[in-house]
Amino acid sequence: MSRARTRLARTVVHRVLVALLLVYLLAPFAWMLLYSLYPATALQTLTPDLDPSQIRLDSYAALLSDPSFLTPMANSAVVGLATTVLCMVLGSGCAYVIARYRFRGRSVLLLGMLTVQAVPVIVLAVPLFILLRAFGQYDTLLGLVITYTAFILPLVVWMMVGFFEELPPSLERAAVVDGCNRLQIMTRIAVPLAAPGLAAAAVLAFITAWSDFFLAKVLTITSATTLPVRTAAFQGLFAMDYTSAATAGVITAAPVLLLALVAQKWIIRGLVEGAVKG
Repeated sequence: MSRARTRLARTVVHRVLVALLLVYLLAPFAWMLLYSLYPATALQTLTPDLDPSQIRLDSYAALLSDPSFLTPMANSAVVGLATTVLCMVLGSGCAYVIARYRFRGRSVLLLGMLTVQAVPVIVLAVPLFILLRAFGQYDTLLGLVITYTAFILPLVVWMMVGFFEELPPSLERAAVVDGCNRLQIMTRIAVPLAAPGLAAAAVLAFITAWSDFFLAKVLTITSATTLPVRTAAFQGLFAMDYTSAATAGVITAAPVLLLALVAQKWIIRGLVEGAVKG
């Protein structure tokens, strides 16, 4: 009886802690969503007025018809998609080689990829600024794509290695007997079989590129400004447009949350397998 009570108590405590954590994580987004739907005057009181009749979508209509907002949104989409495609094309080949060949320095290479992720971005901000300006790629979408690819590619490769190592080598040996070369084996057998994991890596790459603020702020100024930078611009020197800022925040966060929810299982699996098998 005492064991059953102990188990029940642990379950209750665990669920309460999980509920508190969810409230802590979701409360800012919920408050931002409310600010995007209600007038600021209805929420900036001791007892916020959440009358459904006050819900308005005017701020969404205004932003989604404003060229100064749509251009950064398009820039973010282009940069995110281009970075994802580059990372997947380059990363799948690198990961397949690392997963299928045993060579000297393999473990060091994988460790180096993780080390790159540990370097603070702020340390490289000034060198990147100087480098892109010297090559004429400052404030360009191409400059952002190259920069993001350099930062995201190691993580994508690290994730993909675990998925490729899961594939049974017998399938590839059978393909060799049928006359396939190594490139055909990778493109026709390995990549399709590891598609769920590769999709998770692609989602992670897109989310990282889409939601980045710091590098986009440092490496752009006008023409290549992305959505997170445009969202931060609603913060003025002496005042802030809370409704527009919250609406822009919801629009920026919605694709990220949706993709993360859809691919969370594969993202976690890829990170765990990369850590164990790498």
